[in-house]
Amino acid sequence: MTDARRLTPGPEITTGGHRGTAWSNWSGAVRGVADRLLTPGTTEQLREVVLDDGARARGISVVGSGHSYANLVAPAGRTLVDLRNHRGVVAVDPTAMTVTVKAGTTMRELNWELAAAGFALPNQSAIDEQTVAGVVATATHGSSPKQGTLSSHVVSARILTADGQVRAITQDDPELDGVRVHLGCLGVVLDLTFAIVPGHRLRKVVVRRPLPDVLASLDDFREVHFGGFWWYPHTSQAIVWSAAPTDEPHTSSPGPPGALLSKLCNNSWPPRVAGAAHYAAALAASTGGVQVTRCDDALLHHLPPPVQGTEYSVPFGQAADAIRALVREVRRGGLRISAPVDVRFTAADSAWLSPSRRGITCHIGVTHPVPARGSRMWIAPLRAVDSVLWNFEGRPHWAKVHFRTGQELAARYPEWSRFQELRRAWDPDGVFLGSHLRNLFEL
Repeated sequence: MTDARRLTPGPEITTGGHRGTAWSNWSGAVRGVADRLLTPGTTEQLREVVLDDGARARGISVVGSGHSYANLVAPAGRTLVDLRNHRGVVAVDPTAMTVTVKAGTTMRELNWELAAAGFALPNQSAIDEQTVAGVVATATHGSSPKQGTLSSHVVSARILTADGQVRAITQDDPELDGVRVHLGCLGVVLDLTFAIVPGHRLRKVVVRRPLPDVLASLDDFREVHFGGFWWYPHTSQAIVWSAAPTDEPHTSSPGPPGALLSKLCNNSWPPRVAGAAHYAAALAASTGGVQVTRCDDALLHHLPPPVQGTEYSVPFGQAADAIRALVREVRRGGLRISAPVDVRFTAADSAWLSPSRRGITCHIGVTHPVPARGSRMWIAPLRAVDSVLWNFEGRPHWAKVHFRTGQELAARYPEWSRFQELRRAWDPDGVFLGSHLRNLFEL
C-alpha cells in the first residue's frame, strides 16, 4: 500500500507538448525550457533518439525523478529523455543473489518488488523517490560503516552509448568502477544488476544526546550495523539513531512528526529565536523510541519540503573536527540553517568517482528551504558550509550543490583522468555533457 506521507512530486513539466517543454527539478531551483522531452520505452526507441542528428547537436540529458539539487540535467535547449516508460524489475536471481532492474524504476518500486519476493538491497538511501539509475549515477548512499554507496552494490550494467551501441559491463570489466558513478555522461543506462540479501527486519533505536558527547564518542559509529545522527542547528542537541537486524516481531510506527518539525525548522526564525524552536524540534524528533520494521522502511527518513542542499564527504578521522567547525561557522555567521544537519557514514568503495573511495567516510548534509520560485537565498549559507567542509579533505556529493571547479575536484579524485578517458571514448562529441558537467570536465 502506498505510503502517502512519503510521496512527493517528480520533476515539474509545465507544458504538454514534446517541444518547448519547461522542466524543473524537485526543489524548483533547477529549471529551463528543453527543446524536446521524449519518453521512449524500448531500447530501439532510445537508440533512435541517441543517433538523431538534431538531438545530438542540442545535447541529450536523461532525467529521472528530478531529485538532484545540482544542475546535472541542464535542461535549457536540450533533448530530455525521461525513462518513466522504461521501468520494472527484469529478473530476480535467487542463486546469484542479484536483481536486474530497468533504469527508470524508482527505488521505492524496486524495494517493494524485492520485499514481495523475500529479498532486499544491502542498504537503502534516506529517500526512495529517485530512479535506480539516478542513485547509482551520483553515488547516493545510506548510512552504514559496513556498506559502501548504493553504487557499490552494482555488479553489472547495460549502457547505450553515443554511437548507438549497447555495452554490457560486468564484474570482469575494469570499466565497471567507472560506470558505477557515471554522472549521466557515459550514455543512457538501460538496466542495472544489484547484489541483494534476504529480506529482514531491523530494530531501530532513536535517542536524543548532547552533540559534544556524540562527537567525543564518534568512533562508536564504526561498529554499528546502520546508524547516524542529526544535529539541530543553534542548539547542542543531536538525535542519534541506530538499526540492526532482528527476529523481533514488527511494531507499529508512531509516524514522523513531520508537520511539527516543518513548523519549527522552517528557516523563518532569526538565529536568536531559532535555538528555542530547534530545541523543541529535537524533543519532538526524539519521540520515535524503538521500532521494528522492514529493513528498507527502517532506513527511510522524513522528507522535508522542497530544499536546496549541499553535502560533503570527509574522512572519518576528520569528521568530528569538521562538524565542530561547522557549528562554529553557524554560530559566528548567524546562518539561518534551520533544518537538521544530517550525518551519515559509509564504508570505502571502489568506484572511480565515489566520494567514499577511501576508508570509512562521514557524509555531512545541510539543506536550506526554497521558499518561492526564483528565490536564491540559499546560496550564501550553502556557500559558507561548502567553504568550511572543503578544508577537511571534503568531496561534495555529486547530486547536491557545491561551488568547486573541475580542477579542484580532479585533485581529490586519483582516478579522475581515468574517468575522463572513459567518457571521451564512449562520448567523444560530448553529447551527454550538459553545461554543469561541461564546466567540470572541459574547463
